[in-house]
Amino acid sequence: MLHPSLRKSLDFVLPLLVIALIGSNILLIRQNQRLKTELPLPSALAVHREEPLHDIGGVGFDGRFRAVELPHSAAEHLLVFTFAPRCPECVLSKSFDIALSEQAKKLGWRTVWISRGDPDETRAYCNASGIPLEETLVNPPYATYLKLGLAAVPQVVAIGANGKVDEVWLGRLNMESAKAATQFLLDHPGTQASNTAHLASP
Repeated sequence: MLHPSLRKSLDFVLPLLVIALIGSNILLIRQNQRLKTELPLPSALAVHREEPLHDIGGVGFDGRFRAVELPHSAAEHLLVFTFAPRCPECVLSKSFDIALSEQAKKLGWRTVWISRGDPDETRAYCNASGIPLEETLVNPPYATYLKLGLAAVPQVVAIGANGKVDEVWLGRLNMESAKAATQFLLDHPGTQASNTAHLASP
């Protein structure tokens, strides 16, 4: 049995220790949030220009896995948009992304949208935004997640011959970056007349 004086001391000290522990946890959470905001994305999780991509794919709204057909020749170009329905930056970038996609298809580029969100959320987002469901993939496998840097969305990836990354626009598009992306498309016209995403069946 504890001595009364010791019990009294514990009754006084224990609440202080609990308060201190809660305070330290709150501080650690805030520090982690700050670090996530301030630190750049690790290079291993980012897409880089000149990097060749392969085995990119995801699940279509028919429930089947689809591999993205990458360009083979210098005249072929593919524009990949990555997003997540719950991503505030993606929502802000959406109008620029859609306009860029339409411009790309007029110039002979193929386009595909890859969502980090679940199928139901993605379907609702696409329907509300005018993003073609037939050009959209969800549930990308981990290899695609890493290769396309899906830890950071939104982004636009321009892919050229042999699946090589020609340009990357990381983060939401604004008037300036959208203008630069449009000029890039104009400087690199494609040859594909079809507006389909060229998603191959397994």
